[in-house]
Parts: sequence; C-alpha cells; structure tokens
Amino acid sequence: MIDLHSHILPGIDDGAKTIEDSLAMAQIAVDNGTTVIAATPHVIEGRWLPEWSTIKRLCVELSGELKKKNIVLTIVPGAEVALNMDILNLVEGPGPYCINGGRYMLVELPATHIPQYTDEFFFTLQARGISPILAHPERHPEIARNPELIVEWVNKGILMQMNGPSLVGKMGERAMKTAEVLLNSKLVHIIGSDAHSPKARTPRLTNAEEKAISLVGEELTRQIFYLNLLQILNSEEIAIPDVQKIKNIKKMGLLNRIINLMQ
Repeated sequence: MIDLHSHILPGIDDGAKTIEDSLAMAQIAVDNGTTVIAATPHVIEGRWLPEWSTIKRLCVELSGELKKKNIVLTIVPGAEVALNMDILNLVEGPGPYCINGGRYMLVELPATHIPQYTDEFFFTLQARGISPILAHPERHPEIARNPELIVEWVNKGILMQMNGPSLVGKMGERAMKTAEVLLNSKLVHIIGSDAHSPKARTPRLTNAEEKAISLVGEELTRQIFYLNLLQILNSEEIAIPDVQKIKNIKKMGLLNRIINLMQ
C-alpha cells in the first residue's frame, strides 16, 4: 500500500513529537503492508508554516534514521495545506507543498465550515497547474449533513482523500457512515491514514482495506489504496468518472437527524 497522508515528521506540527515516535509509526506502517508514505505536515497560516525546504530536509533525515534501523519504507515530502487565500502566496505552481514535489496538493477545509471562497481557492490552484486533493471530507460536519456538496467539486477534477480510520469507525459513527456513502458513490479516490502518533492515530490501513473490499470489491479497493496513489506520486493524470448523484442519501439524512438529536 501507499499512504499519502501522514504526520510522521517529528516536532513539526501536532503529529509525531520525537524521532522515536516517527520510527515507531514507520514500523507500524511497514508491518501493515505500507511501502511508501508521504509526510504531509500541516501548513496553516498563523499556526504551523514550515518552509518547503524544511519539510524536504526532515524527510531526508528521517529516511536516514529508517535506514539505520533497517526499516524499509520510502518517505516522500508533501503537506496538508489549510484552505486559506493567504496560503496561495506560497504556491505559485507545482512543486512546493505538493506530494513528492509534483502537481498534487493535499488541502484541508476549516473544521467547522466551508468558506465562501472555497471554489475560488480550488480554481486558483488548478489555474496554476496544481491538482487539489481534499483531505478527509467524511469528517467535515457540513459534508456529513449534505454529501452532495462535493459532487460538483469532483466533477471539476478535485480528488477526494478519505481517512482509513473513518471507514472502520475510529472517528465516530457519523464519519463512518459518511465514509461508506462516499465510497459506495465512487466519490473516494485515495485512502490515507492521517496518522499522528504510534499509539492513538496510527498508520494502520489493513482494517480499512478489508472493509473497502467488502463494500466495493477488490478492483476499486486496489485503485484507491495503490494505483491512484502511484499515479499521484508520479504526477500522472487520474481519470475521475463523473458522478451524478449519491447513493443511500436518504439513509444518510436520517442518520444525521438522529445524531443531531443526540448531541
């Protein structure tokens, strides 16, 4: 497997705190069949704003430590960029803050809302030759309430990255049900771990892979756990089928009403 969303670099954001944490996370990833992992630290205006050169340097340093410990795992640089118009000053085109220094960029929405300038942000990236990947849409409350919000984005070429732990219920019932709906509707293009530590939010993906196979079969599962990710690493074009509607949307609406009443 390939994991293109992790916070494995030590001391750069809210992920791994020490090099020991990073090494432990790497070992877990390898033990669960991961061969390549992208280090995607947060890039958030006013909070975490690491330079691209720093991210690349830390990846090289971690790779060296992995070699010393005989942990066979390829580390590539990337970032999880917060959706904010000011951030665009840092990204004039493909390369910096993109996965493996290529053309694909992992983008995160604000936790509680979808800004009015979201479409403009995505369009600006695309106009600069960058292909946005939206991180963990299944966790966002507005998307959970109305998953059809992302259909238009997907049809405009925005890829969707789902967190494996969401699919197996580790991020709560609502995130799991939203993940199932998106996956069944072919609105998930890659799955990543979003790993933050060797204990709580780990880089294990095998359980999510097994559940994905049970929901959509082996062919699509291989696509979203490996083949699409390999194309992203190589900055190759990914064919995204148009989506007209979401499956099981009525069941999703009922679930959200029940959860909202319980909160």
